[in-house]
Amino acid sequence: MPFETLAQVFQQLARSPHHRDEVNRLVSSEVAAMVIAGAPAHDIEREYARVFHDLWRMLSRETAQRPVVIVVDDVHHADESSLRGLLYLARRVKFANCLIVISEQVGLPHSQHPLLHAELFNQLHCRRIRLGPLTPAGVRDLLVSRGLAPEDVASDLATQCHALTGGNPLLVTGLLDDLAAAGASGALPAVQQFVNGAFGEAVISCMHRSVPEVQRIVTGAAILKMPTPERLAALLGLDEGTVQRCEPTLAGAGLTSDWCQRHPAIREAVLAQLSPRESGRLHIRAAELLRDEGMPSELSADHLLDAGVPLPGWAVPVLRSAAEDALADGRPKDAVRCLELARETTTDAAEHAAILARVTLIEWRENRLLVERRFPLLLEAVDAGQLGWADTAALVYLLLAHGRVGEGERVLERLAGRAAPAAVAETCGGLLRAWLVVTYPRLAAHLPAALVDGAATGAMPQQGPARAAIEICAAVQQGELDERCLHHAEHLLESCDLEDATLAPTVIALAALIYADRLDVAARCCDDLMHRAAVRGAVTWQAAFAAYRAEIALRQGDLALAMQHAQQALSSSDADGWGVIDGWAKSVLLLAATESGRLDRAGSVVLQRLPEAMLESRAGVHYLYARGRYFLARGRVHMALDDFRVCGELLTEWKLDLPGFVPWRLGVAEVHLRAGETEQARQLAQAQLDLARDVNPRVAGMALRLLAATVSRHTDRIRLLEEADVALSATRDLLHHAKVVMDLSRAYTRADALDAARLAETRARDMARQCELGDRGTAALAEPPWPAPGTARERVAPGETTILEDLSESERRVAALAAQGHTNRQIARRLFITVSTVEQHLTSTYRKLKVSRRADLPGSLTLVSVEG
Repeated sequence: MPFETLAQVFQQLARSPHHRDEVNRLVSSEVAAMVIAGAPAHDIEREYARVFHDLWRMLSRETAQRPVVIVVDDVHHADESSLRGLLYLARRVKFANCLIVISEQVGLPHSQHPLLHAELFNQLHCRRIRLGPLTPAGVRDLLVSRGLAPEDVASDLATQCHALTGGNPLLVTGLLDDLAAAGASGALPAVQQFVNGAFGEAVISCMHRSVPEVQRIVTGAAILKMPTPERLAALLGLDEGTVQRCEPTLAGAGLTSDWCQRHPAIREAVLAQLSPRESGRLHIRAAELLRDEGMPSELSADHLLDAGVPLPGWAVPVLRSAAEDALADGRPKDAVRCLELARETTTDAAEHAAILARVTLIEWRENRLLVERRFPLLLEAVDAGQLGWADTAALVYLLLAHGRVGEGERVLERLAGRAAPAAVAETCGGLLRAWLVVTYPRLAAHLPAALVDGAATGAMPQQGPARAAIEICAAVQQGELDERCLHHAEHLLESCDLEDATLAPTVIALAALIYADRLDVAARCCDDLMHRAAVRGAVTWQAAFAAYRAEIALRQGDLALAMQHAQQALSSSDADGWGVIDGWAKSVLLLAATESGRLDRAGSVVLQRLPEAMLESRAGVHYLYARGRYFLARGRVHMALDDFRVCGELLTEWKLDLPGFVPWRLGVAEVHLRAGETEQARQLAQAQLDLARDVNPRVAGMALRLLAATVSRHTDRIRLLEEADVALSATRDLLHHAKVVMDLSRAYTRADALDAARLAETRARDMARQCELGDRGTAALAEPPWPAPGTARERVAPGETTILEDLSESERRVAALAAQGHTNRQIARRLFITVSTVEQHLTSTYRKLKVSRRADLPGSLTLVSVEG
C-alpha cells in the first residue's frame, strides 16, 4: 500500500500527541488515493513533494532535540511511494543529527529497486556494507558462547556446521538450536532432527524470503539428485540464463553448493513442504528428462519410485530396465521395488503376468518361502494364457523346486501343448527338459525330445551355458559322460555369470562333475559359486550350492563338513520343508550322521514324514539310499532292503541307473551279507563292479570291498581288498577307503600277516580321524560289519514257515510291506493294485494269522520278497 513503510517509520513520532495528527494527515492524505487511482504523474509528483517536505520538517525538529536513527529492514519489500520518501530524506540527513540504516536482500537485478540504487549509492554520505556469511571461526565462537561444544572439539564441530550451512547466520542459529535441543556435545544430531527442528524451519524461511525464482530453483535442486542449470531450467520451465543468475544468491544463502543442497537435511526440509501432487509431478518430469537425455534407467526409476502417484505408460519399460540394472549391481530389493511399481502401472495383462513372474524369481533368490504366496496368482495367469512360454517354464522350475509336483506337472502339460517361438522353445524348452532329466526324470517325458535333439539340426544355439548343459544331460542319459563333456562342464562353471538364466545350466554341470567323481574340481567350483551367490545376497542360491557342496564333502569322506553344509542348506527353509534342496540336504545330513555314528541325530531326520512327491525327484532317491543305510545301522535290515530296492526300481525306470548316482546294488548286497546270503550278495556286488570298473573308481572300490566279503579264501579276499585299496587311493573318499583298509587289516590278521595288519589298522584309524567319525563311528569301523560267508544273522522262527504257507502269494507280499511300515496307499502304488485290494488282502491275512493289527504281524514277514 502507498506510504505503508513511511507510516511505520514515523510511528514513533506519531505516538507523541504533538505529532500524531500531523503524521496521520500526511501519510493518509489524498496523495495515497491518487497513487492508487493512477492519477496523472505530474499531479502525483506535486503531492509527493508536499508530503515529503512536511515529513522532513517534522524530522528536522526531532533531530534538533536529540539524535534520531531510522531503521528499515527488508527494504526490497517496501512500496514505491515509501522508497521515494526515504530517498528524499536520505539526500538531506547529512545536514541533520540523523542516521538512516537500510537493509536489503541481494537478489536478481530485476527484483531490486533501480531508483533506490541509482539515487542512494550516488550520495557521498552513503556507505554500503555487504554482509558475508559467518566464517568457521565465527561459528566456533557461537558454539563456545552457547556452551554447545567443549573448547577441544569446537573447531571440528564448527567446521561441520559451516559446511552444512555455508555460514548463513539464520541456518547456523537454527542448527545450534537443534544441537541444544538434542543435548549433543561435540557431534551433529541425526538428519531427521534437523528436518523437523529449528534448522528445517530456517531453511524454509530462507526460501520464502527469496524471490520466487530462487524458491523454485531450490525446490528443483531438491528434486533432482544431479541438478545442472540445464536440467533445472527444463524441469521448472525457466530460462537457463535466469537459473544461472540465481546461482550467487543460492550459494550466498548457504542452501546450495554447485547446485546441490549442502546437506541431506536441507533437501529433506525443502521436499517436506511440497504437496504430494506437486512432488509427484516434479519427480515424473525429472524422470522424463533423464530418460530423454539417455541417462541410465535407474536414475529415472529413482524419481518414478519417489513420485507416489499414478505413472504414465512410458514408465513401465524404464522401471523394468532399472530392475535388471539393480540386479546386475547386486541390489535385488531395489529391483523388486521397481518391478512392483511397474506391475501397478501397466494395464496390459500379459505384461502384468510377466512382471509378476520376474518378481517371483528375484524374491526366490533371497527367500524361497516368501514366493509361495505368489504361486496362486501365477497359476491363474497360466490358466488364462497370460504367462509367456519362458516365464511358464520358469514357474515349472520353481514349483518343482518346492516339491509341488502335481502343480508343476499340470503347468508342464500346458506348456508342452502351447506353441512357442522356435528360439524360445529350443533354448528354454531344451534346458528345462535337461534339468528335468536329472532332477524329476519322469516328468521329462512331458516335453518332446526334439527340444533336446534340436542341436543335431543346427536349430539349437551353437554355444553358451544352455547348449553346454543340454549336451551334458544327453551324455548322462546315454551313459557317455566322457572327458569332453566334463571339460565343458568345468568351463561352464568357471566362465558363465551367475544369473537366473544360468542357474539351471550351472547345477546340471555341477551334478555331472559330482556323479563323475571329479570331486576336487566340483568342490573348487562349488565354493566359488557359493561365494558369488553370497555377494549377490542370493540366499536360496547359496542354499542350493550348499546342498551340492555337502554331497561333495560326503563323497570325499569329510562328514563334519558335509553336515555343516547340509545344515546351511536347510537354514533358509522351514523345519518340514521337502523341496529339492531340502531333500538332498536331508539325505546328506542323514547319511553323514549315520556314518559318523550319530544315530540319534540321524533318527530325528528319519522321523520326518517323506512326501510321496519327493520320490519323483533325484533328491528322493538319495534320501532313500541314506535312510536305507540308517536302517542298516539300526539293524532293521529288511526296512533297509526295501529302501534300496525302491532306489533301484526308480533309477531303472528313469534310465539313470548309472554308477555315480546311487550304488543301490551295494546296499542290497550288504543286506544279503548280513542275512548270510553270500551268493546273492556276490552277484550284486559283481554287477555294480562291472558298471563302475572303468568309469568310477570310488564305486568300484566300494564294490570290490563287498565282493571280498563273499569269498572264503583269505588270499582271494586280500587280493580284492588290495585292489579296492588301489582304486580308492585314486579318489578323495576317505570314509570308504578307511573301511576297505580296516577290512584289509582283519584279512591280514586271519592270514597271520600281523605286521601288515597293524600297519593297515593304523592307516584306517588315521583316515577315520580325518573323516571325524567320532568315537562311535570309529568303534563301528573296528567291528566286522557282517558275518563270515555262509552264516546268517536272521532266520525265520520255527513254526512260522507253516503259518506263512497259509497265505497266498499276493497276501504275503501285501503283508510283508505292511510289516515293514508302509501305508495302504504306498503298498498299492508299489504293487500296482488298488487301495481296496490292499485292504481285502490285509483283512484275509489278519484272519488267517489270527491277529488284529499290523503290529502283531510276524517278524518273519519282513524277510518275504515283495517282487512279483
